[in-house]
Amino acid sequence: MEHVYFVENGLVSVAAKIGPEKFTEVWLIGTDGMVGAPLALAHNSEPLYRRTVQVGGDALRIASGPFRQMLTHLPNLQRLLSAYLSAVLVQTSQAGACNAAHPLKQRLARWLLLARRGLESDAIPLTHSILAQLLCVRRASITECLDHLERLALIRTDRGLIVVQNPGGLMSICCDCFRIIEREYERQLALSSTPDAGHDSVMVGRIEVTGAIGSDSLKSRDTPNGAS
Repeated sequence: MEHVYFVENGLVSVAAKIGPEKFTEVWLIGTDGMVGAPLALAHNSEPLYRRTVQVGGDALRIASGPFRQMLTHLPNLQRLLSAYLSAVLVQTSQAGACNAAHPLKQRLARWLLLARRGLESDAIPLTHSILAQLLCVRRASITECLDHLERLALIRTDRGLIVVQNPGGLMSICCDCFRIIEREYERQLALSSTPDAGHDSVMVGRIEVTGAIGSDSLKSRDTPNGAS
């Protein structure tokens, strides 16, 4: 990756490899997230994870070199990135514990709540097959769990779409993992609300994100503009 991306809308999943051509998701990146944080911190860092756009949208991007230079001159940016990485660390470690210890129904509830948060929408346009891949389970198991949640009137499903109808009810059957992750992101948001004293302009581009995120795999609509 030659750029870092700040997601404006959409959903990106980051998956760790657990076998030949087999991955399991370890964290979600939504409207509050950044793709490429490890690249921003180290030169020539190799991607350790597979990043896939699950729900297409828009993102702002900046070349990794200038972004690293900004980090050395803007202490507030360093602080905000550290807060974000702290939240990512909590989500990845909690997701690992959740996947190992909790039943699929709770894991699925956690994922739906995180996706709803990341999209800032009750509507999650994903298929059963994609969910099964993300949670590393059989499609039939996902369908069974979704049917159960729908019978409880917590969600509504349609072809390629899941709508969260009762977030509070979904949270009541979820494990504590979502609340732990949410608390850390709330802390990050509180830190991010502090006004930045810097006013340096940087060149960014707004792009449409689809598919796998790599060095050349984005279908982009670059419209460079100034940001401060």
